[in-house]
Formats: sequence, C-alpha cells, structure tokens
Amino acid sequence: MAIGSNRLLFVGALSPGRRLMLEGLEDRGFQVETAPGPERAWALLESCGLVLLAPASRGEISLIPRFEEQGKTVGMVLRADDKGLAPHGLKAGARSVFVDEVHPEEVFGFARAMAEEGLLRREVRWLRSEVRQQAGSEILIGSSAPSERLRRSIREAGPQHRGVLLRGEKGADFGAVARALHARHPGQRHPLIHRQARQPAFEKALARLEKGKGEEGEILELGGSLLIEEAQVLPREFQARLAAAVLEETPCPDFRLILCETIDPERLIQDSLLPALCDERRCLAVRIPTLRERRKDLPELAGAVLRDFAERFGLEPRTLTPGAVEALVERPWWGNESELEMILCRALLLSGGATISVDDFAPSPPSRRRGEMEEFFRERLAAVVSALGKGSSSDFYAHTIRSVEKPLFELILRESGGNQLKAAQLLGMNRNTLHRKLQELNLASPAGRRGPRRK
Repeated sequence: MAIGSNRLLFVGALSPGRRLMLEGLEDRGFQVETAPGPERAWALLESCGLVLLAPASRGEISLIPRFEEQGKTVGMVLRADDKGLAPHGLKAGARSVFVDEVHPEEVFGFARAMAEEGLLRREVRWLRSEVRQQAGSEILIGSSAPSERLRRSIREAGPQHRGVLLRGEKGADFGAVARALHARHPGQRHPLIHRQARQPAFEKALARLEKGKGEEGEILELGGSLLIEEAQVLPREFQARLAAAVLEETPCPDFRLILCETIDPERLIQDSLLPALCDERRCLAVRIPTLRERRKDLPELAGAVLRDFAERFGLEPRTLTPGAVEALVERPWWGNESELEMILCRALLLSGGATISVDDFAPSPPSRRRGEMEEFFRERLAAVVSALGKGSSSDFYAHTIRSVEKPLFELILRESGGNQLKAAQLLGMNRNTLHRKLQELNLASPAGRRGPRRK
C-alpha cells in the first residue's frame, strides 16, 4: 500500500459493532485513530491515508469534500436507519458506503483496492490505449433532437478550438459532455484533468499551470484537457491569469481548456466570465440542453443510471414500471441530471423488489408542504365561498389575498430580523417588489428606522 494508506481515521460515534470492526482492522496491520467530531479529526488527518466517516446527519456530509481536498480517500459507515444518506455521500465524493455491522475484511478490501487504483492511475498517464474513432459518442445518452444538436456541437469542436465553453443549468452533466469533447480532441491518449473552481485548491492548481509544473503544467506542454467546473465563480484576477496562461500564449496543439459555466435559474443576476476566456474567436460555446428539453430521453437515461448504481452497490439490476417512467417524465427537473441521479439512487437503495414503482419516489418536502398548504386553504375558503351571495359583487378576492399576504410578510420579516434583502431571498421575489408590497400593507419601516437586529 502507499505510504500512509495503512493509517486509518474513523470519524463519528463508536458503537460496539464499530469498535469490533476497528479492532479487526488493527489485527490486519492498520494503525487506527478515532475522532468523535471534526475538531479532533483535523488534528489527526495529516498522518492518515484513509478516512471512515460515520455521519449522524446530512450536514456532516460536507466534511467529505474537505477531507478529499487534503488528498484523503473517504468511505462512509452508516447505520441501517441512515441509508438515505448514501446518495448524498456518494455525490459529495465518498468512494464507498458500508452499513452496520461492517466486517473488517470489507474495509480491508476497500483500502487495498484504493491503493491499487492509485498505482494504476500513475501508470495510465503514460500507457493510454487506442480507442475507436467514434469514442465518446456512446457517452451521451438519448436520441431526442436536443441531444442530437449537442452531438453536432461536439463534432464541430475541432482542434482549432483551444477552448470550449460549456453552458448549462445547475445539475447538468457537464462531466459527460466534457468526456465526449475530450474523446474527439485531443483524444484518449492524453489525460483529462478535472478541477473545481474553489479556493485555495484552484489557486494552487493555477500556480502549477503558470509555472509548468505538476499535472497541469504537463498537459500544457504534452497535451490533454483541463476541465474547470463553475468557472464563472472564479475571481476576476484568476480568470485573467488563466486566460494568459493557456489561451494568449501558444500551448501544445493537443491541449484543450474546457470551462463550465453553471446557470442557476433561481438567480436574477448570474456570474460571468471575462471576455478573454469566452472570446468566440478562440473559444467555442456549447449549450447543454436541460433535462426538461430531453424528456424523450428520460427512460433510456434512467435505465443507464440505475444500471450504473446497481453495479457500484453490488445490487441486482432494477427496472422501472410504466407508472414510474411516466412519473419521471412529468417532473419539472429543475435539478437536471443531478436531481435524476439522487432520486433514482434513493429509490434503488430503499426499494425491495426487482422493479421500482412510483411509490418508491417519495415526494420532495417542498412539494409535500405545498400540497398540505393548498388543502388547508381549500378547507378554510370553502365555507366562506359558499356563503357568498349569488350574483352579488364584493371585494372578496382582494380581501383574501391581503389576508394571506399580510401575516406572511410579517412572519418573513420577523424571521429575517427586518432585513428586506434577506426577506426577499426567502420569498423568492425581487427586493423592489417586496418593498412595494410592504408599503401597500403598511408594513414598511418608518424612514430612518432599521429592523430589529438579529442576535
């Protein structure tokens, strides 16, 4: 095993079964450290190569990418009642999921596989095999018109385009499109390196790129693709340095920069890239269609996702019932492929039979709350509406809307501590619209008076 990989850090609550597991790992040559929470974990992290995280809540899943940034391999240990956290952990970067009670041999095999993977990854950098000319065509699933347009755009992204800008909504599968682009040019003989636009990790990667060192400097000299997700959140200074390093100079003809620009439909104002990074003379813009536009592809896409998850979890393949397929097609899909993967992963883990039915798709909390709220108002209004005189005019509509709006805005203002900007965000409306509404309802603060300060 690699240096440090035989040192294991367990983070979370220790049950008797988990203590037995760790004792078994010590008998197999592991040096085990334990930490009840994040504070202790950071003090022990540097000397450990493998981390087993036992999250007690979804909030603790955020530790996984932070551990990975430190170069650690992360696995999850869950109670049987917490299996619903598995898709969130895998999405955050966990490499495997174990469910109590865990046999030491399971973790030992996982650690050995991760060590072998590290060795193979280093070898693959120089031993990349030939692939078919059409490599990458099977990466994109679906035969709908938007999918075909996307394939045409990928074919048009020839060697003359040193940069490709992928634009898509939050949750779109940027990785699959980037792999298809990479397969076309520069090809599988060269590596595809994936970097997140987050500091300070990206700042270090950018410095290596500028100095021609590390993996980043190597692909700039010898060829390869550099994929940067959510590039629009990069500080302007970093964007300028990136453009100078890879676009303004003359890099290797087999180098390609792939930038991902994520669009959030819930935001009125989107972050943007510097013109130097999206100049159409050097950078080809490719739009990724939303899942809402690709409803025709959903049955095929869902089947592929289920097969992938079943293989990863060691489960028998599952199929969707016609009702489940219809339910998927009818969803709004504001979360795109990411939302689809989360829903199918949860259904796969929680379903008991050979098929997944519509009952395995639990409604999301917001949808459930909306349904309960609508039913509440329907019951309250029914008696009032029946009492209205037939044919008589009234201001019932305006009175009803005002009766709901006023307590709603009062509660939101109380929750936001009188901060109208935060209140507008909670309501999902424009701040100017909120201000106008507050004035109409006589809820606007007098001039010069601030709302109550939050403690």
